[in-house]
Amino acid sequence: MLIPATTVPATIIGAFAATAMFGFSINMLTLFGLVLAIGVVVDDAIVIVENAGHHIDRGKFDPKTTTIKAMGEVVGPVMGITLVLMAVFLPTAFLLGVTGQLYRQFALTMTRSARS
Repeated sequence: MLIPATTVPATIIGAFAATAMFGFSINMLTLFGLVLAIGVVVDDAIVIVENAGHHIDRGKFDPKTTTIKAMGEVVGPVMGITLVLMAVFLPTAFLLGVTGQLYRQFALTMTRSARS
């Protein structure tokens, strides 16, 4: 419970910081990027919690040690998910024209939020 409770506010703060930093307005695309980024962060938190639960079921260590070990094991996949999202959404920030302006807000909000 603590993992989503700490990562979701960080994602929201990151999204609004990106919105302010790039001078974007709060519109449907930036809010959609925010919702999508929160979903990705919660998905990452579920991966961590499931891995910790797997280790706790084995019963070899106390919960704190087990959670630290489980988080160490999934750092690579979580970072991989973040890098793939950035590789997918960041190029859309460079589209030209009106479509590019619309997707730029979405792409940069999503990229900044996923990094948080």
